[in-house]
Amino acid sequence: MQNDLQDILKVLKNYLEVDSFQDAAINGLQVEGRPKIKSIATAVSASLNVIKKAVNLKVDALFVHHGVLWKGKEQVITGSFKSKLKLLLDSDISLFAYHLPLDAHEKIGNNFAAAKALGLTALEPFGYYQGVPIGVKGIMKPCSRQEFQMRLEKFYGQSAHPALGGKEKVSSCAIVSGGAHKLILEAIAEGVDCYVSGSFDEPVWHQAFEGKINFFALGHAATEKIGIKLLGEKLKAEFGCKTTFIDEPNPF
Repeated sequence: MQNDLQDILKVLKNYLEVDSFQDAAINGLQVEGRPKIKSIATAVSASLNVIKKAVNLKVDALFVHHGVLWKGKEQVITGSFKSKLKLLLDSDISLFAYHLPLDAHEKIGNNFAAAKALGLTALEPFGYYQGVPIGVKGIMKPCSRQEFQMRLEKFYGQSAHPALGGKEKVSSCAIVSGGAHKLILEAIAEGVDCYVSGSFDEPVWHQAFEGKINFFALGHAATEKIGIKLLGEKLKAEFGCKTTFIDEPNPF
């Protein structure tokens, strides 16, 4: 089934509530390709390797969480940026990117979908960026923090970097995917037992023990596969697009 590029763009703008976010990313269409779309690829980031794979798959469009265009980051068209654009334009492939809207969405977003899969209930928005929540917090059946870490590692498919400064037995958690380790301070203030994010940095170790919270970093890329995969499933269900997820290994 062939779908009009502009129809897909309009549907996703409304569904993901793109205009609600003050984002560093340019959400929506970043590079325009052929006007009709019947096959797509999805990936976390529009890396050169991912774009090459999309070209080899002969898709009409590539949907990613991290695109190639960011607000306030003008760049000359050289190096890998030139190579990416040339590949997309020469192959007539459209590039769509959805950043914060795909973190925050309560049905297919990285955080709410992860929370539900991990068994959290009584879900509430958490983790504010420019006044808009992008994460989630909730409660769960009490378990040991080691058991919860194992559950996280199985779900995200990656080993955690933990800082176990909190309770041995845990029953609440906040999640913000990607590079959100600094929001550990908000998690401490909210009084949750665990905070899960993608990234980590040196101060987080001290903050976890001083704030008496269990922190788990599962990787920026690993925590942001969820939403883009679910977006692909939505496009397949709603528009009949043939969909392929390009899983590019990335431990960070």
